Amino acid sequence: MNGKILWNDGWSFLKTEAGTTYEQVISRLQEFKAVDIPHDWLIYDALNLYENGTGWYKKSFVYEQNQDKKAFVTFEGIYMDSTVYINGKKAGEWKYGYSAFTLDVTDFIKSGENEILVSACFMSPNSRWYSGAGIYRDVWFKVTDRTYLPENTVYISTKKQDEKSFSAPS
Repeated sequence: MNGKILWNDGWSFLKTEAGTTYEQVISRLQEFKAVDIPHDWLIYDALNLYENGTGWYKKSFVYEQNQDKKAFVTFEGIYMDSTVYINGKKAGEWKYGYSAFTLDVTDFIKSGENEILVSACFMSPNSRWYSGAGIYRDVWFKVTDRTYLPENTVYISTKKQDEKSFSAPS
């Protein structure tokens, strides 16, 4: 199967103190509560809109491994310092909260049941305006062939180039 699916369903959430580690969160999995993605955990306590903390997101999913395919997860926005763990291993991190990023998760997932945990750390002050915190934009899961064109990195122009601006090497 090749394709891209919206992956906003089935997530749960736990808010912890800033600096809480993956190992500490694993012992608290029963405390996670279901949430809808997109999700902003900073707005739930209007009296502490800039409270330091780490939000943890968890999702279980089933995947059938195929050696001819690659799998990716795209986060359109996580504010702010985020780290992604799949099946207990660190799959990647993204420090900038305003841009999308894609992780190649092929080597982290297995056939059958898988689990992804995502941390989003918010430390105040960090912005001139309300920034929110958490997975505040859509999440996508994508499967491609082993040879593929990455999204949002290859641009093809249909505009004719001015031939005079190019010179042939001598």
